[in-house]
Amino acid sequence: MNWPVLIVVGILLLGLIAFLIRRNVKDEKQFEQQANEDYHKSKNEEGDAQGDDITH
Repeated sequence: MNWPVLIVVGILLLGLIAFLIRRNVKDEKQFEQQANEDYHKSKNEEGDAQGDDITH
């Protein structure tokens, strides 16, 4: 077998996997941000304190 070729191909595959993982995380964050901007929470879901929710 040709070990230098296998080593180079292995390194390239590891690099491709690392690139795809980083790209996926970036796209996931971008999608989450876009979804949060498109669907705003109502006033009740934003954390407004109501009389029943307050504890002393």
